[in-house]
Amino acid sequence: MTPMPALAATISPKDILDAARALGILSGSASSAPRLLATLCQEGVEPREVARIIGQEPGLAARVLRVANSAFYGVPRAIATIDRAVVVLGLDAVRGIAAAACLDRSITRAGEPSVLDMTAFLDHSVATAAAAESLARIRHRVIAPEAFIAGLLHDLGTVLQLRLDAAGLAALVTVVRGGSDSPMSEIELQHVRVGHETCAAVLFEAWNLPAGITAAVANHHAPGNAPAEHRPLASLVYLGDRLALRNRMGFSAEIAPAGPDPAALAELGLGLAEFDAVAEKLPDLVATLQGALLG
Repeated sequence: MTPMPALAATISPKDILDAARALGILSGSASSAPRLLATLCQEGVEPREVARIIGQEPGLAARVLRVANSAFYGVPRAIATIDRAVVVLGLDAVRGIAAAACLDRSITRAGEPSVLDMTAFLDHSVATAAAAESLARIRHRVIAPEAFIAGLLHDLGTVLQLRLDAAGLAALVTVVRGGSDSPMSEIELQHVRVGHETCAAVLFEAWNLPAGITAAVANHHAPGNAPAEHRPLASLVYLGDRLALRNRMGFSAEIAPAGPDPAALAELGLGLAEFDAVAEKLPDLVATLQGALLG
């Protein structure tokens, strides 16, 4: 089991799971968006099972096929079925696309008026996923699909924070909007009773997600704290988050940093020029992906 970050006083794992259940993102029926999302992200899921899951949901299948045929992938011939999408794009690409569509559906109930702009939240999630995957393709292609999914889910704990401590999250947002230079982890300790990385880690353990995804999300603000075997994935999510924020694709509970941590770049064997190249292409990449997902 992936080690958990220390919980703040008065907030227990049970409290986090109760909040997830109340928001409808813990479990539910076999066809619910959270259950589909958890199943799609599980380690070892079979291609036939992924195709079956997606095929049972016409709306989800339509979104997957739109993305599969979009300029994001640039496939020369039309893809007409989910089975064909799995063959042409690969299992992990298809389940990543489906996970992005499910995330949109999963947090709909949390989208009531609040300190969080859920549209901006979703945009940031997709941008981080696309950036993390793009960086992974340079030196770490084997974990590029995991980088997309981990980047997509990296801030889901913030939705749980909103349920558990809305006043604390509002105070955090006020500090962020005021232009604080403090690290996000320090601001959370000062204002919110539980960190968003902790919330996500507890939820993902309940979902039985792969240890690498859980560890990467649980340490995406400090990838050096992740277990050694998961540090590259955590570094990709961290850098993907930085790239999204650099391109002004953030939301109210995020701080835009001055630049990437050199240690994270070194962990991945990347240079600043490669980081900058991905940053330059990211807006068009995200616009293409979002257009296909939401079109």
